[in-house]
Amino acid sequence: MVRFIALSVVIGMCTFSVLAQTLKFDAVLQCHNSLSEPGMVVRLEQSDKLIYSGAIGIADLKTMRQLQVDDVFQIGSITKTFTAAAIFKLLESNKLSLKDPVGKFIPNINPHYKHLTLEHILSHTSGLPDYLDDPTVHKVWGEYASIEDVINRITRKPVQSNPTEEYSYSNLGYILLGKVIEVASGLPYSAYLEEVFFKPLQMKNTFVMTKGLSVGNVQGYTKRDPAEKQYIKAEQLISRSWKVDRSWIYSSGAIASTLADMSRWNKALSSGEVITLQNFTLMATKTRLNSGKYIKYGLGLNIQPLATIDSLSHEGMVPGFFSWNVHFPEHNLFATAFSNADTKHPGPMLLDMIALQLKLSPEPLIDSQKVKQLAQKLVGRYQSSSSKVLTISLEGNTLYAQYGDDTKRKIIPREDSSFSNECTENYFQLRENAGKREIVPIYLYQGEQEALIKL
Repeated sequence: MVRFIALSVVIGMCTFSVLAQTLKFDAVLQCHNSLSEPGMVVRLEQSDKLIYSGAIGIADLKTMRQLQVDDVFQIGSITKTFTAAAIFKLLESNKLSLKDPVGKFIPNINPHYKHLTLEHILSHTSGLPDYLDDPTVHKVWGEYASIEDVINRITRKPVQSNPTEEYSYSNLGYILLGKVIEVASGLPYSAYLEEVFFKPLQMKNTFVMTKGLSVGNVQGYTKRDPAEKQYIKAEQLISRSWKVDRSWIYSSGAIASTLADMSRWNKALSSGEVITLQNFTLMATKTRLNSGKYIKYGLGLNIQPLATIDSLSHEGMVPGFFSWNVHFPEHNLFATAFSNADTKHPGPMLLDMIALQLKLSPEPLIDSQKVKQLAQKLVGRYQSSSSKVLTISLEGNTLYAQYGDDTKRKIIPREDSSFSNECTENYFQLRENAGKREIVPIYLYQGEQEALIKL
């Protein structure tokens, strides 16, 4: 009986802990979004356990349908990870080599492109230009075109540099890789991915958009100006030629998927189920330039520390949609977020959730005495060589921060002589350095920044 009561107490405490964490994630989602605007969906998993899944905002401003966690979103350049994996799949079938020149598969391509290897293109070190800023392409990309016509149109510019001389992100390059996949496999790009990835992994709601602007119940939105409140459909933005048929995005960014399907993909890719672990390691290895410098990109994956922890990721943006998919191997943590507004990057929201899960930021202070002690140390004026004067003030029992004449903002006292603004896990830490008091900004994405010295 005693054992049963003790077990019940433990279960109750665990349930309360899970609920408390869920409420924290809900609060983060609400901080970064509005119920009445286009929004976001998000999913976190750690050690094969679902930690959180949530949705907020409007899927369609005409019908005011709410976003759901199982909605299909366009994932943009996260597609590039799929394209890179497909190249490795064909390598494992002896259909190609990373050292093969692209001209082997597309013989009538611009002569200046023919010698560029698949490896160069995968790592964005080929020297290829991009086509997104080409006004001649903008005039025609609103309508469907075959992959041959797309390639003919976007490959007219000269190369920008020699291979492995510099990192230069190129959507053009990944469109060429899509054509390579078609030639090597004998199947259309969309059919090949369906056959080797989507069907075997039961990714039933994932597919390549071969034409058109939208699919499903989720509409993509943008703004004429970031400062505006009103959202419009992406294709209505004339100033940026934002009506783009997905045939022009193709293997560089035209996949649509769901959170659950991306979960299947993430776990399969990193475990050796999609391609061999040896080849996944190649994808996840930084590329070395001729200078000896290593860039933060491998073969279809970004490789960089986030909040000092190594991560593998890719973000994506197509007209109307923003996405981010990230894996922290050391913690066996996967996190994915989609937004149906291309002016709302889900990254800051997702990083805040990751910080909560991995306890990357100091906890908010609850003890009133500790808050008072921190306030006494913090109050004052601070400045760095590149910032306005930061004034920390105490009004009643509340701390405020104000840069120059900007709006005064409430701040959250935290452990470890730290504080943060509301709605963020980025924080500032109070330190003593050479007899001077300073505040060091610590950002989850960019790390420590220049200190502000007390005046």
